[in-house]
Amino acid sequence: MCGFSAYLYVDKPKTGETLPPLDLQASLKSIDHRGPDSTGTYVSPFGRCALGHARLSIIDLEGGQQPLSSQNGKIHAVVNGELYDHDRLSEELRQKGHVFKTKSDSELALHYYEDFDTDFVQYLRGEFAVVIWDEVRNRMVVARDRFGIKPVYYTTVNGVFMAASEIKAFLALGWKPEWDMDSIMNAGYAIDYRTCFKGVYKLPPAHYLTISASGSYDMKQYWDAEYPDKNVEDTRTVDDMIQGVHDRLVESVRLRLRADVPLGVYLSGGIDSSAVAGVATKLLQEKNPDAKIDTFSISFKDSGEYDEGDIAERTAAHIGANFHKLSLTQDDLVDSFAETVYHCEQPVPNMNAVGKFLLSKFVRDLGFKVVMTGEGSDEHFIGYNFFQTDYLREPDHSSPGGFGCLPEEERQAMLDERLSCVGKLLHFELHGTRTSKSIARYNNSTMAADMSTLLSVTQSFFHPKATEVFGEPDGGNAMVEAISADSRRKANLRWHPVHAVLYLENRTFLSNILCNWLGDRVEMAHSIEARTPFLDHPLCEYVNSLPPSVKLCGQAPNGSRLNEKWVLKQAMKPYITDEIYNRTKHPYLAPTSSAEDQPIIRLLHKWVVKEKVDRLGFLNWDKCQ
Repeated sequence: MCGFSAYLYVDKPKTGETLPPLDLQASLKSIDHRGPDSTGTYVSPFGRCALGHARLSIIDLEGGQQPLSSQNGKIHAVVNGELYDHDRLSEELRQKGHVFKTKSDSELALHYYEDFDTDFVQYLRGEFAVVIWDEVRNRMVVARDRFGIKPVYYTTVNGVFMAASEIKAFLALGWKPEWDMDSIMNAGYAIDYRTCFKGVYKLPPAHYLTISASGSYDMKQYWDAEYPDKNVEDTRTVDDMIQGVHDRLVESVRLRLRADVPLGVYLSGGIDSSAVAGVATKLLQEKNPDAKIDTFSISFKDSGEYDEGDIAERTAAHIGANFHKLSLTQDDLVDSFAETVYHCEQPVPNMNAVGKFLLSKFVRDLGFKVVMTGEGSDEHFIGYNFFQTDYLREPDHSSPGGFGCLPEEERQAMLDERLSCVGKLLHFELHGTRTSKSIARYNNSTMAADMSTLLSVTQSFFHPKATEVFGEPDGGNAMVEAISADSRRKANLRWHPVHAVLYLENRTFLSNILCNWLGDRVEMAHSIEARTPFLDHPLCEYVNSLPPSVKLCGQAPNGSRLNEKWVLKQAMKPYITDEIYNRTKHPYLAPTSSAEDQPIIRLLHKWVVKEKVDRLGFLNWDKCQ
């Protein structure tokens, strides 16, 4: 786990002239919170390419320094993230003649690149961002993991291509920030692969980018989620499906327990983190009956429904875990809001990120470097309530023997009721707008309408001159355009509507929000590596293949309707409490308030003032006020 910064001169011919070095050390210094343990750099002959690495040591504490170089000294790499099952895979490569210089998991990327060129990414399992400089081909390769767990930003400045773990690393390399108004007005920073800054982009998840010495770019997708044909009945038994989820999740947790430093689990009141903690405890106690996992939870004082601290503590007691609770107030959240935004480098619309930011500091202060979290479960097991409307849009013809399917009359009645409620909520913002037409392109997804309005602001917030120059905002279109035309075709013709919205969520919200300002950015701000067992791609591929009604079950044994994450609950029942098994999904939320004397209002009065809004130049002060 680390931060990296890299650059490549792309407008200079290959000659014997030495190119002027850029300040790579200062670039690394700006992101040293990501890697406080050591730094390393590589500069190619004549200074054409440079790689820099700020290390957070997790595996091979003494020998895993980066950048890494191949045996012949022609291929060089920096790797951010964690590559799993590396002990077994490294031995396989040794048997084929590869010589490893370290015991680090990161070195796998280098050796697979030697054997498979850009297909090396197919052999990596985990969360990663990789930059490779190939001296033989005179090209740079930048790659990102399948779900966008690890960040990669890139830009080109004065003939120099740059890639880094955070945007602020570009400042020392000569980049000067400028607003990207189209991205800001359409929430590209949250919905697609742009940022708030002109010319600075996020490498999309499951993509790699090659940059030649002459400056040509070539971006390719190497993996994608797939879902079954909605009209073909699954031939597997439900028991087989439950066992399949169980075995793959247990294996995912097992692989993520490998670390040379203390490891814990972020524990909330939900099934996801509870399952991870329960499975981890079982696996550790198979080797040592006295083993205990450390768990960490947030408690919001006097905040009622927002506080899951007591539930998490009961779960910890059930599995015999060490329990550490961080108690926060609204003052704590408000005091750290600006610092959180600095680390996230994009608008943060609520206090959720601040709570995670403070939890990561709490964990680091207790001496831990690694945690496991429950991110990614809802996006695969149909966990969020707002997915349910799209589940109800069509019958599920793929479930074996109609398992979990609602009676048709009941499904239609529930759909009508939900559409009525959603329509009332969204009508004012969407009716007759470009966003409503854009959403219609994607199976009329309710979730897409929800998310595009949640993550962006309406036209009335922008100065009339801004819309005159940059056009009317259309967050819905930005979201739909963020995915490929072929995926839109499958969503409209082949996939069940709820699978279509799971795909959309995974390709937009997951990487830009959950893995970004609710994930890596607030974790690595305090040098914490977070591992996500629910985003192990063999597990995700298997869960994606299951019928919708096995995940969101309409005929659960307890008689409930639309029992979310049903197959996960069955698979994890041996590891969780009855309280967690029977509990309805509660998303992680940090409390906010509206009373004039509350801290969050003081925050608004400090920052959202006429002087600052006018200085921006593109917002409408009357609306903001």
